[in-house]
Amino acid sequence: MKQKPALVKYPPIPHLAETLGILDSDKIQVFEKLDGGNCQVRMYNGRLFCGSRANFLRREEFFRFPWFKDFNGWAMSNQSLYGLPESLIVYGEFTAPHTLPYKPEFTNKFFLIDVYDTIDKKFIPYGRAKNILERRLHIKGISSLDVLAEGRIDLEMIKGLAKAESQYSKHGREGVVVKDYESQKFAKLWRTSVNPTREGLIEEITKTIRSIRNIFPLMSASLESDSELSRLSELVYDELLRSGRLDVSLAEISKATKKVMK
Repeated sequence: MKQKPALVKYPPIPHLAETLGILDSDKIQVFEKLDGGNCQVRMYNGRLFCGSRANFLRREEFFRFPWFKDFNGWAMSNQSLYGLPESLIVYGEFTAPHTLPYKPEFTNKFFLIDVYDTIDKKFIPYGRAKNILERRLHIKGISSLDVLAEGRIDLEMIKGLAKAESQYSKHGREGVVVKDYESQKFAKLWRTSVNPTREGLIEEITKTIRSIRNIFPLMSASLESDSELSRLSELVYDELLRSGRLDVSLAEISKATKKVMK
């Protein structure tokens, strides 16, 4: 018998611009997108397994970021998680300090993102998943997200939701995630993607630099050399492409990055 389950990664969510067909549904739900660490918990052969996006956190060498240890400690000390059936994988965002600061009461918390049924091979609708965990299984210590809107929702309304105030952070929302559980299609929209102005670009570059420094903590604070600034600009450019910002050149980003770093 295998000692551990196969790691089922939470699937990448495409940018809304790439999958506008999701808006044809009248069963959409919109949630705030949290800026935390993607993680999971599940039971297998009587043992609790905690996973990051890439690995189960079974050995110290897998603890690449400080929040891994905090998340692992939270999960292993939460006795209610041992009541999870093996057929369910609980995915969450662990809101350790990252690029977007959260209010103290929402920091270092496990927020429910989705529950996956490995038998049906589907994500369970959010409200039903929440009820299963809380009422049927009596799982404790998991925070849940409010539904910001549901039904048939147009693009302009979703853009407005992405730019609105956050109940979790005084710095606003990172963005929103659009979900249609019936079709099992999800999409995301960053707040900064809705603001294609110079100010929006500066805000996005600043946020991205904070994120990159969390990933590469040895990168110097001053970044005075041309080679360091060039490398940082390339990393920012790659991140913005991934987030759907296709309207900005590397030269523009290099110029803006130098301005941010002054």
